[in-house]
Amino acid sequence: MDDTLCSNFDVLRMHLPAELGGTSNFEFKKITNFDNYCPSENCNTDLEKITIGFLWLLEQYFTKYPNKGHNVNDIKPFFLYIILWLSHKLNKITDQNFTKINDFYTKHVKNSGKYSNFISDSGRYTNFNEFIEKQKDLLNINIEDLSKFYDASKLICSMYGNVAQNQTDDKLSNNATSFVNKYTELNNIYNNEGAPHSQILSALSTDYNNLKKERDNIPSLPEKKTTQDHVQSSKDNSEQISGQFSEDTSSSSSIGNKLFTVLSIFGAIAFLLGISYKYSLFGLRKRAQKQHLREKIKNTKKRMNH
Repeated sequence: MDDTLCSNFDVLRMHLPAELGGTSNFEFKKITNFDNYCPSENCNTDLEKITIGFLWLLEQYFTKYPNKGHNVNDIKPFFLYIILWLSHKLNKITDQNFTKINDFYTKHVKNSGKYSNFISDSGRYTNFNEFIEKQKDLLNINIEDLSKFYDASKLICSMYGNVAQNQTDDKLSNNATSFVNKYTELNNIYNNEGAPHSQILSALSTDYNNLKKERDNIPSLPEKKTTQDHVQSSKDNSEQISGQFSEDTSSSSSIGNKLFTVLSIFGAIAFLLGISYKYSLFGLRKRAQKQHLREKIKNTKKRMNH
């Protein structure tokens, strides 16, 4: 990251207040080349001012490094910071009719007709239109989500400014600690590997780690934990639970088998006892019948003798 590029944000803040409706140190119309963005000088709404600020930042970069447009990887980091600034400003507009930077750019810049001078001059920005097309993944992220990365990018610029101005004591240390905390918070939320959010985190961590190579006394970033890690962790937990469940099931099955065997034995015994009891009763009935018959014969003989 080039500190002179970050300093453009500081210049813009002196002309465009941080809060909507706030006051600035200098009149907005006094910003360099204001006429290129608003020839009629009738650009007074918050959205128009933010749009001009966005275009001004783009011009500052591409006029200083016109040949870097050939390499997408060279220009993307600072373009990313411009987009984060833009999302932060647009997110403050409550009556906006767009939710993505791409929608804003298409309607309010490319097709609005208000910034014809900038559009006509964009040819001198090497492959600028092609570059915009290649950033659709970034530009199609929800503005509210993008704006959450702004504070981290602002801290990066502040730290590079600290180093450039030899402010390497408490100011750098405090900014570094704040950045690490903010980065950790964002990484815990937006950690889908391969997604645009993850690419933003990667750009932020790269700029921070490059700074740490010069100032190794600042804290290190935590190891980046991706969604894949969470999936593996969940898988491991699932396997552990499954194993425990299998063990419980196996144990329950063993107990069940033993219980079934015992019940079967008792059932067999009861069945046999039932049969024995049945035949015992049958035997008793037979003996009773025989005894009755003998008594009957005996009585008959007595009557005949008399």
